[in-house]
Amino acid sequence: MMSRSFFLRKKGLKKSTKQQVHKTTSVSLSLSLVILSSFCLSQNSLQAQNTKELFQSMNIQNKIWAVANAKTLTKALDISEKVLQTMDSLYQAKNFETNVEGSKYDAFRHVFWMYSLSSEIGKTKSRKIGVIYEDYNEYVFLTKPLSGYDFAGRTMDEYNNEVGLSLFDKIGKQEKEIVIENIKDLISKGYVKIIAKDKNQNSLDKEGNVIKEEEWKSNWKNNRYLINSNVNL
Repeated sequence: MMSRSFFLRKKGLKKSTKQQVHKTTSVSLSLSLVILSSFCLSQNSLQAQNTKELFQSMNIQNKIWAVANAKTLTKALDISEKVLQTMDSLYQAKNFETNVEGSKYDAFRHVFWMYSLSSEIGKTKSRKIGVIYEDYNEYVFLTKPLSGYDFAGRTMDEYNNEVGLSLFDKIGKQEKEIVIENIKDLISKGYVKIIAKDKNQNSLDKEGNVIKEEEWKSNWKNNRYLINSNVNL
């Protein structure tokens, strides 16, 4: 648990003041964790994860950061919900063949998410949220067998997150339609990473062999690998 003394460094605070600071800190932390838990995105919807698990997965630096940035996280949650609504609309409009993990849909989602966050809360905080999200996924892998998270997936997400942050540097804040077309262009030209899979969405190793689902889901580091988004296997 976070040390209470961290928030009570000033000497001479009255007891009632200390209690109020402690209460405010507890509320802020709870709010931050609930918001952060919602960033653990499913393929099609925003799902609130177990707040206790999220808390356990965070190191002390991230817990402190979450408390200090509760208002930013509230704003980021709203942005993330809008991103997922847009992704659902794009999928329903047949912009993607599939919405499974490791796909172009998955890649687009991360690029669009980071672009959208950075355009509203800045690159530094956006990147931090992305890291906390990936740390939580790794924690889930370690605590829940066959969860569907692995090192290749994390590497893909982090790469595409950086693409989204760089896109904001390149085009600045733009209308959603312009952003979508820019991301489509990045994917068509191979600037985004996806997991190597066959036409049936089976993961492949570098020799082209199918990796059984239970095999890669059981091993954080496995033979799955990334390819450029314009490569067809």
